[in-house]
Amino acid sequence: MFCKCVLILLRNCLLNSVRQMVTPEMNGAFTGGISAPMLDSIGVEWALAGHSERRTINKESDDYINAQCLKIIEQGMSVVLCIGETLEEYEKGLVKAVCEVQLKKGLAGI
Repeated sequence: MFCKCVLILLRNCLLNSVRQMVTPEMNGAFTGGISAPMLDSIGVEWALAGHSERRTINKESDDYINAQCLKIIEQGMSVVLCIGETLEEYEKGLVKAVCEVQLKKGLAGI
């Protein structure tokens, strides 16, 4: 309900709404998540996938993030695919390798 209220307030602005934590599942109980069709139904145009905290804290895999991207695009929305290394990966000089893998796997099938 909060998202819909914000969208109503922003309707006449030059701003788009963006949502983080879109579940690739169409329905079911996913605490904190929301499905792409639900977001589309209230006018959300953009969604994030692959945010660093969700990758590390929630252990979201590249395959899960790819499923999010595919579902967001399938629903007719635009996706922001977040990629990036952890501090440990940075210190080991793995930035390019990590980002290449995340980008390749995140965009698979797109």
